[in-house]
Amino acid sequence: MKFIIPIFLLIFSGCATTSVKEMMKIETSTAQERQLQTKSFNTVDTNKILSSSIATLQDLGFNIDEINRDFGIVSASKIRDAREASTQVGVVFLVLLSPSAAIAASKQSDHTQEIKASIVVSTNNKLKKTFVRFTMQRTIRNQEGAVNEVGTIKEPEIYQQFYEKLSKSVFLEANEL
Repeated sequence: MKFIIPIFLLIFSGCATTSVKEMMKIETSTAQERQLQTKSFNTVDTNKILSSSIATLQDLGFNIDEINRDFGIVSASKIRDAREASTQVGVVFLVLLSPSAAIAASKQSDHTQEIKASIVVSTNNKLKKTFVRFTMQRTIRNQEGAVNEVGTIKEPEIYQQFYEKLSKSVFLEANEL
């Protein structure tokens, strides 16, 4: 009985959490991601920015799932093939060695990916600017529909491509071309 309390305290001391300051601290990578995901435009016309954002998403093959103009939010998604050539070649070699192992491997390999995009548009009237934050997440599923991977898409090229197209769309909309 004498040892139960110290053992109990020892077990639960491992469950101690970090301080609130540490939990609320923004990591450098988070700030860099936010900078990558956000762009400002020299206008306060959020409707034009929202319309251009929706058109850009559609041009990139997204289906618009939801639009809330009052809050400046757009969500969209698309489903794409997630199979890589190298994985498929590996399955072919596995078929030659062991057909049953190849069937199991092909069921577990990446099959489809659902890409979800979110856009939040906010205006700063004092600066006379509108800010657009574009984020993307990916869910990769195998042939059986089980989730293999979930994560945020962080490739700078993808965000640059989106903002280049959005900038052109905003320019065309502003000049009514």
